[in-house]
Amino acid sequence: MNKKNILRIAAAVSAALFLGGFYFYFKDDIAQEKADSELLPFRPIMVSQGTLDEITDDLMETTAADAAVNVSYTTANNTSVTASDTIPDEVRQSLVESAQSLNSAYLDAIGWLYIPNTNISYPVTQGRDNEYYLSHAYDGSSFKAGTIFLDCRCENRFMNPVNILYGHSMKNGTMFAGVLNFAESSYFDSHRYGWLATPETVYRIDFFSCAKTDCNDELYDGNTPISEWIPHICEKSVVLKETDYADNDRFISLSTCSYEYQNARTVLTGRLVEMTGGR
Repeated sequence: MNKKNILRIAAAVSAALFLGGFYFYFKDDIAQEKADSELLPFRPIMVSQGTLDEITDDLMETTAADAAVNVSYTTANNTSVTASDTIPDEVRQSLVESAQSLNSAYLDAIGWLYIPNTNISYPVTQGRDNEYYLSHAYDGSSFKAGTIFLDCRCENRFMNPVNILYGHSMKNGTMFAGVLNFAESSYFDSHRYGWLATPETVYRIDFFSCAKTDCNDELYDGNTPISEWIPHICEKSVVLKETDYADNDRFISLSTCSYEYQNARTVLTGRLVEMTGGR
């Protein structure tokens, strides 16, 4: 074999090794970009997301940046609908239809979670256990970043008193990595609201607590009576904001791994406010 052929073979092998190493190093990012691109048809259409951002900005302007702890409880059989509990009919309908289309395409997909001014804008799934979607994408393919998913013990329309979502804290800032930021009071103050669209309705999420706990805490029992659960989450909270709640309110907790101690978890919690059309 002459020298030129040896050089060509060496160059080809080097290129293959380089490309193979490149793919191995970035394969998770590539897989995530692919998964994200395939979700584009189901993402809230831009006009809806833009309107949600505007509504959130308006809410933030009227929300006092007061760190005082004042969680009060009032008994109520019915929650009255106020102006702040409405969004434009067309926006609500488009969000519901997007969630319905997502559920039709991927049966385990039960909603879409969006927190303005963060990286959190993902489908929410629910599996038969709390393991599968730790390592699978919404379409069932193997995926290191996993998928945001609802605790399998919760009712799939978010009807539990407390509805627990899980997601990895990825080093590249995706999935629930952003939840860790809420442990800073100033960050919490500037990100007080989120949105959840389901095939049936749309919820605004009014965040009031960021707690630090372990993976076996009773906070993860979604059937705990609210009158017992609220004092416990207040005790565990590192950031706690003023909020009012009634005995028929429902809540949602976003849980991810953190690293203060073994099996530590950061849990971001808010009250679910069902939105009506007509604004």
